[in-house]
Amino acid sequence: MEPNPDSVNFSFLAEYDPIFLQLVAAAEGAFASDPNTTLIKLRQFGEALAQDLAVRSGVQFDETTTQADLLGRLHRQIRLDPTIRELFHTLRVEGNRATHQFRTRHKEAMDGLKMARDLALWYHHCFGQPDASFKPGPFTPPPDPTVEEKTQETHGLKKAREARPETTNCQGVTEATPGH
Repeated sequence: MEPNPDSVNFSFLAEYDPIFLQLVAAAEGAFASDPNTTLIKLRQFGEALAQDLAVRSGVQFDETTTQADLLGRLHRQIRLDPTIRELFHTLRVEGNRATHQFRTRHKEAMDGLKMARDLALWYHHCFGQPDASFKPGPFTPPPDPTVEEKTQETHGLKKAREARPETTNCQGVTEATPGH
């Protein structure tokens, strides 16, 4: 699964650590075939972003520091906005669930992509080069294969109905009345 550096949702991350764009692009790329991997990659993105934030802020951590502990340290030392803190935690929890339960619905993965984008936009706003022309536009969802499957199923049923003779057309048929 090759990351898409032309991601419309995350391309602005290209000016930062390359791992950011690699992780979110891989998450988008996995969405259709493996929504579980999408959430795992998004969890990794949250970890990479939190570690970068810790380095920028002088918050100490090492390879034994858990993501939950790091987020707690960041909150105590730099007072993360509660909304941003919740985005980090949700990506962590959903990524853990995907890792250990092996099943993820596309809706959960889509929600994760939206949260990751919100987090990425916050990061870009805080640490990016000021650029008045930056207009991220709305989130562009990757194609949801469950919607496509339902559309194909509906189309298949419609074609099957059209292909068989009409059995409900009773024109010209008189109903026999009992006793006649």
